[in-house]
Amino acid sequence: MLDRHYFQPRPAFSDDAADYVLHFIDVTRPDLTQYPQISKLGDWMHYGKNDYRFWSHISKTDLTATISQATGIAAEHFEIIDSADFTDYSYF
Repeated sequence: MLDRHYFQPRPAFSDDAADYVLHFIDVTRPDLTQYPQISKLGDWMHYGKNDYRFWSHISKTDLTATISQATGIAAEHFEIIDSADFTDYSYF
């Protein structure tokens, strides 16, 4: 994972990969480099104080299960936001 500035070009993971934000609620953002099985799921970057932005071909359901299982953080303590759900939303 790379620590990037907000206004960088999209990583070249894939043209058809989904654009997500992983937002942690009431827990400190974990260092996902400690979880290689998560790092391999897409192209990740730090995004703000509690978030990661990433591009992946994996569904939100599968990502939620994998992240929860690998980190031990219950799914209630994070959310995955798909940019396709927010076409006019300024978060992306």
